[in-house]
Parts: sequence; C-alpha cells; structure tokens
Amino acid sequence: MMITNLEELHSCLSTDALHYEKRTSGRLKRIRNSLGVDPISNQKNIWNYIKTLRYVEFYTNRHKTWEIPLLIYYRCKLNRLAYKTGFQIPPNVVGPGLTIWHWGTIIINERTRIGKNVVLNPLVVIGHKTPGGGCPIIGDDCFIGCGAKIFGDIRIGNHVTIAPNAVVVKNVPDGMTVGGIPAKSLK
Repeated sequence: MMITNLEELHSCLSTDALHYEKRTSGRLKRIRNSLGVDPISNQKNIWNYIKTLRYVEFYTNRHKTWEIPLLIYYRCKLNRLAYKTGFQIPPNVVGPGLTIWHWGTIIINERTRIGKNVVLNPLVVIGHKTPGGGCPIIGDDCFIGCGAKIFGDIRIGNHVTIAPNAVVVKNVPDGMTVGGIPAKSLK
C-alpha cells in the first residue's frame, strides 16, 4: 500500500494503533502505562517506530519539494529508532495493521511485500536466497513467530501462521500453519 494523502495516512495509523491502546490513549493514561514496565514489553518505542515509518512512507510517496525537510527529519528519526529497537523495515513494504509485540531484530528486504494485519515477532528475517533473487510476497492476517526465516521468490497466503524458528522456502497456501526446518504443514 502506498500512502499518498492525509486520509490514507490517518487510516493506516488508526489501523496500526488498534493493538497499541496503551500508546494511543490519553496523555495521563500513557504516562501511567509507561511507569513500571520493563524495556522489552514497553510499547512506546515500538509504536513510535511504526508511526515514524508511516510518516516516512507518506513523505516519500508525495514527491513535494517543500516537504523534503520533513522527509529528512522523519528518516533520521526512523534510523534512530531502528538502532534502539533493532527493526529494519523499509518504507512501503508492510500494509496497515502492522503489529510488533516485542523489541528485537526484525530484518525485511525492501522488495518484499507484506499484506495488512500482520504480526511480526523478534528475530524474523524476510528476504531473498541469493543476491538479486526474488523476495517473498506475504498475504493478509498472517502471524510470523519468533525466529522465523522466510526466503526466496515465494508466496505466503492469507491467514497463515508461521511457527517460531521455521524456515520457509516454498509457497504456503491460504489458512495453513507451517513449522520446522524446512517448513512443512502442521495442520
């Protein structure tokens, strides 16, 4: 999905915010929720990363000369948050409804395409098998478990669950649960 206007940006952010109630509620509630949480389950920096990613997508896709300083600002902020959280998610790769529950390394190739309402866990790597090779296309409403690796020019269907530490190198049809090395159907 390419965010090109304010309505699309607000729609995407509101869809992303559904799982970050503690970060998107009123100021007093946000402050209360920030007290006494451990760094790994603290959603503040994760939500800031996702929100900044959407602003980078918005300003990248608009191509307005007068907005270049805003694009530079949000890119710098995204880089700073990437170092903090360990996320390397390029702009215009993931659809609305992105959910990340914990900090940890998440690396996604810029040519990958991921649908809406996807849950990513730490230590996920999604990319090509060989330099210049094809990248995965992942459908909507997928859950990708901790440590999962998805490589190659493959298609992952809608409503797919990828088990923790699975290595997916072949196409996965809709509604499947896969796990193992290499990943096989578990249902």
